[in-house]
Amino acid sequence: MLLCLIALASAATYEQVDARLDEIEALREHRILKGLPVPSDADVRKAAGGTIVVGVSGNSAWATAVINVPIGQLWAGLNDETRHPGYTAVGYSELLAGRVCEPGRQVLQYLPIPVPFVDDRWWVTTISSNPKLALESGNSVREMFWNGAVDPAAVHTASGKKIIAKAAPIKSSSGGWLLVAVDQFSTYVEYFSYADPGEGIPASVSSKLAGTGLRDNVLAITKFSKEGSPVCTVF
Repeated sequence: MLLCLIALASAATYEQVDARLDEIEALREHRILKGLPVPSDADVRKAAGGTIVVGVSGNSAWATAVINVPIGQLWAGLNDETRHPGYTAVGYSELLAGRVCEPGRQVLQYLPIPVPFVDDRWWVTTISSNPKLALESGNSVREMFWNGAVDPAAVHTASGKKIIAKAAPIKSSSGGWLLVAVDQFSTYVEYFSYADPGEGIPASVSSKLAGTGLRDNVLAITKFSKEGSPVCTVF
């Protein structure tokens, strides 16, 4: 396991985080995404101490963190992906179907690949949330998840067609976020991503990008949630 020693300001203590996770343990059975890696007690302790703990296995990567941002504010930032470019590694993000911030929306995303002679990647991701989990927890536990597809017919705008013309489609992409309110100031995060970039990217490079990508994305979403003025409703 790769431990990303990036400090995050966090007001929550390990004891607070551990107690909160015990409280919501029974709610985990209502998650949409199943069979994901479960952070160890040591991982949770490191996360509460300000470390983004990242694990990588093949094309899968996962992260655990405690972020000093209220759950409503973090959720708003997370779901405002058309405004993430400039914060995250995604270079272009366009709403193709549905409404901004609402479940079931489809978003075209384009990722520049920082490897010489390797094509950039594009995909269309369908983003949803878990209303049952939110309802049963009083919105103190929330799950967002996505699945990527690469059907060019889904890209119907001139700007989107221009983007996919200069990049290669990703082979597959899926994942999700679990947010747990520790208190009114801090949020516990579990983040999972599976991404097969397809041909042309060596497995060793793909695995390295997956690990650093999750770490950097947690930091980027945190920064955007704090200063990016997300348009999604904070609740």
